[in-house]
Amino acid sequence: MRFVSLLCALILAAPAFAAPPAAPTNLTAVATSATMIRLDWVDNSSDETGFEVYRRTGVSGTFFYLGDTSANIISLNLPASQSTTYQYAIRSFRDPGGEVSDIVGPVTVTTPPPIVASPNFINGLLQTPFSFNITSTFPGSVTGYTITALPPGLSFNSATGAITGTPTTVGRTDAQVTISHSGFADATANLSFEIFINPPALLPPAVSSPLPNLTLTAGTAAISIPASSAFTDPDVSSAARLTTDLGTIDFAFYQNTAPQTVANFLGYLNRGDFLNTMFHRSVPGFILQGGAFRADATASAVPTQPPVVNEPRITNLAGTVAMAKLGGNPNSATNQFFINLANNAANLDAQNFGFTVFARVAGNGMTVAQAISELPLQNFSTTNGALTHTPVRISPAPVGAVPYNPTQLVRVNAASTVSPLSLAATSSDTAIATAVLVGSDLIVTPLSPGVVTITLTATDLDLQSTPTSFLLTVNDSYSSWAARQAFPLPADALTSADPDNDGLGNFVEYALASPPLTSSAAALIPNVQQGHLAGNFKVRRFLADAAVSFETATTLAGPWTTRWNLSDGYTHPWIVSHADSSESTQVDFRDPDPAPPSRLFLRLKVTAP
Repeated sequence: MRFVSLLCALILAAPAFAAPPAAPTNLTAVATSATMIRLDWVDNSSDETGFEVYRRTGVSGTFFYLGDTSANIISLNLPASQSTTYQYAIRSFRDPGGEVSDIVGPVTVTTPPPIVASPNFINGLLQTPFSFNITSTFPGSVTGYTITALPPGLSFNSATGAITGTPTTVGRTDAQVTISHSGFADATANLSFEIFINPPALLPPAVSSPLPNLTLTAGTAAISIPASSAFTDPDVSSAARLTTDLGTIDFAFYQNTAPQTVANFLGYLNRGDFLNTMFHRSVPGFILQGGAFRADATASAVPTQPPVVNEPRITNLAGTVAMAKLGGNPNSATNQFFINLANNAANLDAQNFGFTVFARVAGNGMTVAQAISELPLQNFSTTNGALTHTPVRISPAPVGAVPYNPTQLVRVNAASTVSPLSLAATSSDTAIATAVLVGSDLIVTPLSPGVVTITLTATDLDLQSTPTSFLLTVNDSYSSWAARQAFPLPADALTSADPDNDGLGNFVEYALASPPLTSSAAALIPNVQQGHLAGNFKVRRFLADAAVSFETATTLAGPWTTRWNLSDGYTHPWIVSHADSSESTQVDFRDPDPAPPSRLFLRLKVTAP
């Protein structure tokens, strides 16, 4: 049997029974990593059975036999400990006679030290100063640092290993760090950066499509105006509502920063998986967790779908909602979510490659979440091993353990999507027109002549409101006017009827704001001044079915020239001024020609448009 140990002096000779195999030469040892050493040598024998390998830790003491190789092997990878010095020696042997060659060695090698004295994942915040130092456990031997990638906005000092700057881009950057040492092989490690952002600012609803001013006619049918497109919510595109035993909690989703996580949550929600689940874990001042177990007799688990990829972008501040996952597996989130009760960024942004924030609690929901977290906690692990810190609705707080009772848990009694905005409508004068919402349609009903302001108000889940308004002019139709008169006979309501026998038909009296049952012919004749033609007359406001104008001629036989139409408005060369009352407009006119003819006739016309 061949000899399998070495003395420190390495002076053993092979037994002299037969010619030994030729000894190997050119033995080298290189640390290829912090935990691996490669031996290489030259095989000078053609009849060896293999090579014996010996090692000792340090440069003194006993060599220990590591084992044999097969014949013709010239390289070997051996496991090692980091930051350790070793010496290696080898010799060739031949069986069955046990002949061995001379010892070759020792050769000395030191494995590199661990280089990053921190986790392999570093988190930072967008537009916030960042600083991190790569360090070595043998700082006195460091000769330089390199890194393969950095988040935009950061810089690297290759002499000191310092990473500084202000991140300008959100997201993950994967890099490899190398530290060079004198006396050691280069040491490398993977390093990942994740740059987070704060939750977006809470913005009120924005008016996206202002509603135009409208003109309607009194007594006509209501009109429907689509109102849902009038507003947008700048910071919320979708939301959900959980109705619990202690109140409602609204989740406003971060669709743009965590689209796959939002889709995953909505998948469970829309299938009804969260119905009758419980908040099974509460850590006051930290998190409130739910989504995984039903509030039934056995606390049964909600079936899970395939896990969703990690999307850490928004930092875990108080009021945000994130997905729970398995330790050491960043892409393992399924149906469990938690509400951050405090600012947990320092912990949760840096742990397990960051926890994905996919929503925030909107409105008064944190009051409900906080109330749940303040309930007494019970350990129901005998029913379900996960129920070690479960809030219960027992008042006063129980002393000691209580039996598991599903009716005392904090349950989710309803869960559904909800619109980010709610709308409300008002009219400044409901005697003129009403405005109500039916679904997402604004229903406007004109009732009587006048001008009214219709206001549409959008309120978001955070109870922020934004109004938008438009003017509605309700014109007076002949039929509406006639219905308001006390005509003694139905025939008296005809447009051509003259129930007061003043020579003016109802249509004229309607247009010129004159009472149809009181003779008023004289009052309706324009008060005309001689010479430079001037005068005044009245016109009913909000006319719908009549057109009013006046014409002039130099003879009564004509020809007649139209000088003004009601449709021209009151900014007109012939109109000096006008004054509105509740029912009519007093119009003052004057011939603008500085040299009128010696005689000019005027007539007022009322016609159907």
